[in-house]
Amino acid sequence: MDFVPHTDQDIKAMMDFLGIKSIDELFDDIPDKFKISSVGVGEGKSELEVFREALSIAHKNKYFLLSLAGCGVYFHYVPAVCDFVSSLPGFFTSYTPYQAEMSQGVLRFLFEYQNAVAELFDMDVSNAGMYGGASALAEACLMASRITRKNKIYVSAGVNPMWLETIRSYIDYADIDIELIPLKNGRTTIPNRLDILVIQYPNFLGVVEDLELARQNSSFLIVAVPDPIDIAYLVPPGKFNADIVVSEGQPLGNYPFFGGSTLGIFLTKKDFIRSMPGRLIGETVDKEGKTCYAMILQTREQHIRREKAVSNICTATTLLAIRAVTFIKYYGGDGLQKISELSFINSLKLREKVKPVFDSEYFKEFPAYVDIDERSFAEEGILPPVRVSRIIPKFLDEKEFEKLTQLESSAYIFCTTEIFSEQDMKKVLSLL
Repeated sequence: MDFVPHTDQDIKAMMDFLGIKSIDELFDDIPDKFKISSVGVGEGKSELEVFREALSIAHKNKYFLLSLAGCGVYFHYVPAVCDFVSSLPGFFTSYTPYQAEMSQGVLRFLFEYQNAVAELFDMDVSNAGMYGGASALAEACLMASRITRKNKIYVSAGVNPMWLETIRSYIDYADIDIELIPLKNGRTTIPNRLDILVIQYPNFLGVVEDLELARQNSSFLIVAVPDPIDIAYLVPPGKFNADIVVSEGQPLGNYPFFGGSTLGIFLTKKDFIRSMPGRLIGETVDKEGKTCYAMILQTREQHIRREKAVSNICTATTLLAIRAVTFIKYYGGDGLQKISELSFINSLKLREKVKPVFDSEYFKEFPAYVDIDERSFAEEGILPPVRVSRIIPKFLDEKEFEKLTQLESSAYIFCTTEIFSEQDMKKVLSLL
């Protein structure tokens, strides 16, 4: 974005208007004990010197092009068009625009994003984005409780452990109880006659859950999808009449970085649109009959009476949604299916040498009991698989978690995507 500095004359005019003699006076109300005297960069430096210093710090980071880690963050190739579109000055913001007359480009992209993900998941409607998949799932639980007027939610133990923690954080003060449903042979043991059921598809072990059975045995079904690209290959949740579907949009043209950026995808049936959190962008016409776009639903407390608000989504993830719809439009349905298929094939190759713990139907992730040297993977530029002991929810102890999942904490969860070439797969297999 453009950098427009203030001139000395601009600064003097502003200080004269405020009645101050120095910029430091702006912070006089902050006690001296809370102020720092230096930010650690020494005396003032030129732009080139600052750039060199920042580069030297950045070089301390270890960059991995390949990753065997999954569990909610996935390494897919990001096409250059995603960087180009999201870097355009008119799009470079995280906020959902309020001034429709000034932000038609952004609003149209969000409208297209809603349509694209609704088509991908075969659902009626999507909102314009939320903080992340984990918070979207937690909001889905609150929404389900409001709709059904039930305060108990059954959650599969196959839901990503970090997402489980977020659900727990959200509902602790909402007078809602959760009961974790155990797994058997890697798949959820779904009881009969559940009011609200939350299930992940595929679950965090990579096992493809039986959504048909989940629909039959629950009055209200919430499906969490860790990687939306998988749905280009699997049967979409909407085909099973899911009531709410949530997903994580990071794989759609957004880099993994240090575990995110994250984009919460939230979809539901048309009947529940008034109970949906977040914002909805709609298409309309102006007084001249020209197509235009506007924010048509805002259920947060800033826009309506606080007691009627269904969410407190204050900052959006618009920039990530713009990247996501760019990614989807760039690849199209056939391209997304090809990515999913390659991810699945690479997983099959890996499973020929590394035996999964359970005899079940996997997609691209799977657990295995193996002894690996994580350092050797890192030295080869490959992020190693995830050790289960590192992701056990804080509200469960190790024994409880192992009993619920039938998986020992010493196991590793492997994940493959399309970025692994045949040569890469040979390298991975040689390290096992």
